[in-house]
Amino acid sequence: MPKGDAFTAPETPDVDGFDLRAWISKTAAVTRSCTVYGRPDLQGEIEALIDRLHEIQSSDMDDDRPLALDEAAEVSRSIEAKRAQMHASALRFRFRGLRNGELEEVKEEMGREDDDAKTITELDYRILAHQCIEPVGLTWEDFAALHANLGVYWVRTIYKTGNDAATGGGVDVPFSSASSALIANSSKN
Repeated sequence: MPKGDAFTAPETPDVDGFDLRAWISKTAAVTRSCTVYGRPDLQGEIEALIDRLHEIQSSDMDDDRPLALDEAAEVSRSIEAKRAQMHASALRFRFRGLRNGELEEVKEEMGREDDDAKTITELDYRILAHQCIEPVGLTWEDFAALHANLGVYWVRTIYKTGNDAATGGGVDVPFSSASSALIANSSKN
């Protein structure tokens, strides 16, 4: 690939020679992914430390410059340690869309026909467990426990991602300027 081609749009397929059935045979369910931090509580601690660092840096350090520099260095080390902890708590989830009949299958497993759309229920946890590709082996009980521990954050990340995969919402070709730039600047074009 010549340099710069990573940023160009793909060619339009030949309409005259287009094989619809071949195209259909290669289709797949939507997948969506998200990263969830098991320690989102650290974000607030990091923010408070960053505020403290700004206070130290903006204060008049002329009188106690060595003490202020020592405190700033200590606060900076605390920020980086907490960032490392938060980063280490990250887990990537990937969900696939439901196939025809899977929702009904899960409802049947539960012996349930109704669908209470106002609250997140065991049915929702079971559907997520059914959809979850990564990490492998999560049960509906795991999703219920994650919801209990992470609260609204769980709803805005895991539940929304699974729901987007199930509904096919927001499907487009993700763009990564970082990967495209690496390819464009690579000597192995």
